Amino acid sequence: MERIIQDKGQVVLNVCGCGKLHFTYGPITLHFEREEFLTFADEVNHAAAHLGDQRGPVAFPGGNGTACH
Repeated sequence: MERIIQDKGQVVLNVCGCGKLHFTYGPITLHFEREEFLTFADEVNHAAAHLGDQRGPVAFPGGNGTACH
């Protein structure tokens, strides 16, 4: 059985009968196992909490050092 969860914005989460999750945000789709998705969602939530109302560059603990072009 397949379930599709869609919010009012650009997010669609397709949960396949095989247990795979397909997370779509606008034109980008990421494919996960259940535990991978839960970890990803937790990390995004953590990053969003650190960002808060700050403007400009923000360093996140454990970041990979990716810099703006």
